[in-house]
Amino acid sequence: MTLRRRGGMRSSRPTSGKKIELMIEDVYEPLEAYAGEFREKFLKLAQEKFRELTDKSGVDIAANRKQVALVESLEAKLSRVRFKQFWTLLGLIFGFGGAAVAGWALYAEWVPEKYSLYTIIGIVVAVILALGLCKICGRLKKVAAELEEKESAAKAVAWEQMEPLNRLYTWDIPVRLIEKTVPRLQFDPYFAAKRLADLSRLYGWDNSYNEGKSVCFAQSGVINGNPFVFGDCREQDWEMVTYRGTKSISWTERERGSDGKMHTVTRYETLVATVEAPKPVYQNRKFLLYGNDAAPNLTFTREPSNLSGEKKGFFKGLMTKRKIGKLKAFSQNLEDESQYTLMGNHEFEALFETMNRDNEVEYRLLFTPIAQVQMLKLLRDTKVGYGDDFTFFKDHKVNMIFADHLDAFTLDTNPELFRDWNYDRAAHDFIEFNTRYFKSLYFAFAPLLAVPLYQQTRTHEEIWKSVVEPGDPASFWEHEAIANFFGDGRFKHPDCITDNILKTQLVSRNGDVSDVAVTAHGFRGEERVTYKDVRGGDGKYHSVAVKWTEYLPVQKNILLELVLKVHYKKRVTLRRIIGPKNMIRLIKLKRKLFG
Repeated sequence: MTLRRRGGMRSSRPTSGKKIELMIEDVYEPLEAYAGEFREKFLKLAQEKFRELTDKSGVDIAANRKQVALVESLEAKLSRVRFKQFWTLLGLIFGFGGAAVAGWALYAEWVPEKYSLYTIIGIVVAVILALGLCKICGRLKKVAAELEEKESAAKAVAWEQMEPLNRLYTWDIPVRLIEKTVPRLQFDPYFAAKRLADLSRLYGWDNSYNEGKSVCFAQSGVINGNPFVFGDCREQDWEMVTYRGTKSISWTERERGSDGKMHTVTRYETLVATVEAPKPVYQNRKFLLYGNDAAPNLTFTREPSNLSGEKKGFFKGLMTKRKIGKLKAFSQNLEDESQYTLMGNHEFEALFETMNRDNEVEYRLLFTPIAQVQMLKLLRDTKVGYGDDFTFFKDHKVNMIFADHLDAFTLDTNPELFRDWNYDRAAHDFIEFNTRYFKSLYFAFAPLLAVPLYQQTRTHEEIWKSVVEPGDPASFWEHEAIANFFGDGRFKHPDCITDNILKTQLVSRNGDVSDVAVTAHGFRGEERVTYKDVRGGDGKYHSVAVKWTEYLPVQKNILLELVLKVHYKKRVTLRRIIGPKNMIRLIKLKRKLFG
């Protein structure tokens, strides 16, 4: 039985002149709630949503299936023709090639005279067959071109049939389905500047985390009145690369041979020299940022444990005992400054190891016996969710979850993901993407849902319960996400040979129009040569040249004009004008901002 608690948040809907209050329940058993309720509920909602979109679009499903069958039939015919083309071309190559080789052998008098007549006959036959294959190859090429044209035309008809449905996909469909599944979750239309300011003012969020990073995606919202932000940041780091240079040398030596006499022998050797130099590397990291007043003086970091999982073998049991032994010893050590005190649930301590926690009282308030049990279920799970794949970082009122499954799946809900000319495939992909999207986000929340105190603690101010209005300015997270949506290629310095970190700064704002400066930070490459002395087998030192690349920073600034408008159909139009010097106009672009 799933443990639930009725919370204080209520919503009301008018029904026959009366108001019926709907109690929204907290979720204290996230694993059981997902397996027993939310998974099936979301699936039904997603299926209903796709049926609703289908009905609204008026797509003729039977006609599309017939058209898809035609396209697939043409594709199959084209595949068979290309298969024949391949073998015909191969036969053609062997025919002319064999004739040429035989002719050359005959000309060079490599063929005995008694076989000359047979060779000539073989050459004539090979040429005749090759000429025949040439004609067949020409006919097949013509047939393939006709089939390609028919396939393209048939697919265009299928695209036209599906266009009314493809136009109905919006950025907010997945999150609206999640809101209906888990009422505690509410998503903002976009990450507004006031949201970011309040996150900093009320919860102590430090924007220094964004230094050297560029936001590729941001989605804010509230859970139980407390703010959260899903982010996807590109960050730049350095790695050492080894460059190699070689030089061939030779020398002579005198040695006695097997005949007993002295001989001069030439020796050869390839000398190798290496140079290590830094190279910029880029990676994206996704995370969940969550603000909550619970345990405001507590900090800790928890990383995935190799002791987690459902199976318990001999070696895992031995490793768990050793870990518990180390934790006991650390807890009993009174000579260091740590206040760490081992709790009674040793398995929880071993799997959810937080030796760097700095407030034992608040830690125990946070991780009650119920929270420990639910957290262990998440860590042991290998079938329902993703198991122990997350890092849990808490810094006073700021909590961050980094999870491998988040990095493995997109947070972007671009409607282009759902567009298709095949109705049945579109239906399958729509359901598949949305169910995976929900699962990915839900199990990022799961470690937080497993802690009752997080859900019982509401923010003192009601700011996070208000709706973001269309006129509210977007945060710099949104500005960076919009810039990254188009790729850094539109902004990079002409000499840049690496990826770029895009940073933005609001220059001015007048109503819906915002002037944003985008700076692309990248690196140009300078070819260098380093000479290193390497001792050869001749006993001498030789200078070996090693070519390597030095990466030097470059940047380019471009002024961006953003016009954000929310239409009555709750779609957003962006008009983007890049620079006076680099005029690239992208008009009426549907972006992830929605109403």
